[in-house]
Amino acid sequence: MKVAIVVGHDKVEQGAFSNLLKKSEFAYNSEVAKLIGFDTYFRDTKGGYSTKIAELSKRIKAKNYDLVIELHFNSFNAIANGCEALYFQGSVKGQRFAEMFVSRIVQEYGTTPRGAKSRIESDRGGLFLKSINAPCIILEPFFGDNKESLLFKCESKYAEIIKDIYK
Repeated sequence: MKVAIVVGHDKVEQGAFSNLLKKSEFAYNSEVAKLIGFDTYFRDTKGGYSTKIAELSKRIKAKNYDLVIELHFNSFNAIANGCEALYFQGSVKGQRFAEMFVSRIVQEYGTTPRGAKSRIESDRGGLFLKSINAPCIILEPFFGDNKESLLFKCESKYAEIIKDIYK
């Protein structure tokens, strides 16, 4: 299977910061992406969100991937926990790939299954999911402000799991 990885956020807007892992989403997932070894894409730092997604989508579309995965982690209130994966509403393959991720992460780490969740364009992450010409999912394996994030401290273990699921 031909898979691309997108590191969520960018060098300037790095997403949530985990005080427990001492890393931002961008820093943590940049390391994970490097360890996975699939084709990896980063958002441009110029322009607004829509502009960044349009530019990223253009680069990805040219490669005809079977699956595109964007790496993230959640953060909320230090109480919320669990694993979820997002896919574009109506994408049967996207839903299947998202369900595979949640199932495997829950099996490996014992975290709470928050499920595979569909998104529409106006939802957070929806524009990205809609803009890609392949099944596309956003991975949210843990909450960086919850102690569960410490289960994911070993980026290489998490990267190996992703590689194994989508090889």
